[in-house]
Amino acid sequence: MMKAIYCCLVLLISVLFISCATSDKGFNKASLEKNEEFEQVIKIEKIESSEEPEESSVKKAPIVKEKSKPKKKVKKKATVVKKEKKKNLVKKKETLSSKKKKPVKKQPSLEDSENFEGRRPSVDPYRVGEEIVLGVSYFAVEAGKFTMRVKPMVQVNGRKSYHFQYVVKSSPLFSMFYSANDVAETFVDYETMVPYSYEIHVDESKQVRETRTFFDHKKNKATMWDKKKKPGQELEERKLEWDLKSYSQNVFSAAYYLRAFTLRVGKELKIRVGHEGKNIIMTAKVLRKEKIYTDLGAFDTFVVKPSFDIDGKFKPTGENLLWLTADDRKFIVRLESKIKIGTIVGKLQKLKK
Repeated sequence: MMKAIYCCLVLLISVLFISCATSDKGFNKASLEKNEEFEQVIKIEKIESSEEPEESSVKKAPIVKEKSKPKKKVKKKATVVKKEKKKNLVKKKETLSSKKKKPVKKQPSLEDSENFEGRRPSVDPYRVGEEIVLGVSYFAVEAGKFTMRVKPMVQVNGRKSYHFQYVVKSSPLFSMFYSANDVAETFVDYETMVPYSYEIHVDESKQVRETRTFFDHKKNKATMWDKKKKPGQELEERKLEWDLKSYSQNVFSAAYYLRAFTLRVGKELKIRVGHEGKNIIMTAKVLRKEKIYTDLGAFDTFVVKPSFDIDGKFKPTGENLLWLTADDRKFIVRLESKIKIGTIVGKLQKLKK
């Protein structure tokens, strides 16, 4: 499961390389999706669009010209008084704006605060409609596609939130041996940049699985509900609760949150991650700057290597690397993960900004 912590990317991709198994065709997957406890603690609502109607559909009112009225004579003295009042108001506003506001310190203190205003980055790297598609290969054979999307904003428990989505789908060739069609999504508070929840919907040859996790940042508590069904086996259910470190990300929000930081060669970024009863410190070290060439052209990138401390103990995870564009958006345009046999490689195939 340590692959899951690797910014969630290797977690989703690695499922493509599990040994072959037959699917359980007779099982009703809908029984896994229902989770009343989860639905009681979180409410996700769409934010209604306030767009103006198109110009062509709006009837314009006829323009009525009014007869010009004779201008009234205004005393010069009154005009001078009004001008002086306006000047005084402008001076007061300038005085108030010139007073420097005390900068809000970023929490937690272990996180880098460069170009942050409190918990918010000075430049928002995400755009609704953004989509990154990586073609995933193993031993130079196409195994599937890995897609990252920024969905429309939502309200989670009444607060404006980001909606990030991941999709892993095996290729037709690889599906002959092992099929995977997995979706993971997480909802992140717009102001505090911490996640409320994540959901995993797994539909594979070897298993069907539904996981829900809720982060209660007011109480610093996390709860996970997990349901899993394997061919020929009974339904497995478990519920896990643990104390959460403040300002923790989950394995799916961590990759997006990494993009909010200012990258520079030699810099080490630390992020708290909560996952399945564990409190983890993810350290992302910026190794070098590198120009890479893709099917969509050349990109200047920063190469980042993540490592992990679980409950204060370093956990080796092999050689895992991310390539992020060297701009304000910091798109993930390449990834590599060395596993026991061979290397998983994700190469950019599509980028919608």
